[in-house]
Amino acid sequence: MRVVAPLDAAIALGRAHGIRSAEPRVLKDGSNLLVHLDPAPVVIRVATFTGRIRRDPLPYLEREVRLATALVAEGAAVAPPSPLLPAGPHQIDGWSMTAWAFVEHVAGAVPDAATAFVALDSLHDALRRVTIALPLLGPVTSDLDLAIDFALEVGLLSRADADERRTRRDRLVAELLSVASDRQSLHGDAFPRNSLLTSRGVVWIDFEDCCLGPVAWDHAVLIRNVADPTVERVLRERDGAAAIDAAIALREIQAHVWGTLHGARAEGRLDPDPDG
Repeated sequence: MRVVAPLDAAIALGRAHGIRSAEPRVLKDGSNLLVHLDPAPVVIRVATFTGRIRRDPLPYLEREVRLATALVAEGAAVAPPSPLLPAGPHQIDGWSMTAWAFVEHVAGAVPDAATAFVALDSLHDALRRVTIALPLLGPVTSDLDLAIDFALEVGLLSRADADERRTRRDRLVAELLSVASDRQSLHGDAFPRNSLLTSRGVVWIDFEDCCLGPVAWDHAVLIRNVADPTVERVLRERDGAAAIDAAIALREIQAHVWGTLHGARAEGRLDPDPDG
């Protein structure tokens, strides 16, 4: 049983490195807890709900830090790890977390479809130059399995529903990989709310779902989120309709499972985390 709350753990990490925040600001409390250690330009990202579902979030956080560090070296527009303390991952009282530089941005603003499309193209150019070990289509393979397992455990999916989703997922993964021959490092969850609008343009954040795979995966995530017919037409012409269709269908399965989990959490239908 954890004694320290995730917010207190984030504050404690800062204090351990000489950063004392009089008024820490919670930027987001969803899949993870994001805390700005104001006035220091440091954001601590604590794996809260994701940590509960994944059991061991450290591999995700390690990959995210490695990839972001490599992308910064390539000059990509990404939020960099914090220069004021080690990026981590760190663990305090069982909470896993990473440290990032605070990026000045327009609070609550997200890029429109066309702007996000151009920014994602630029990010992919940098990602093609990065070679680190990443799981093949991880968000819809091993990670989706963890989410399905958790949904089964807490009674949000039946065994038949879980088996049907895995079977359909396996078919779609094989289909996507057969029609799309390209492989590169990907953001993994590339929709506009995983970016910031800044004075120098779009800056990408949240690379914990980073993976290897066809670029159609990132494009399908964008298409499904922005619902812009022009962007969708261009990407279908570029990647091929079969690849986009398979990737969108995979995203639908993933989004449904995670949406079910988040919905149950928001409605208070999940028992308290026994480790929290």
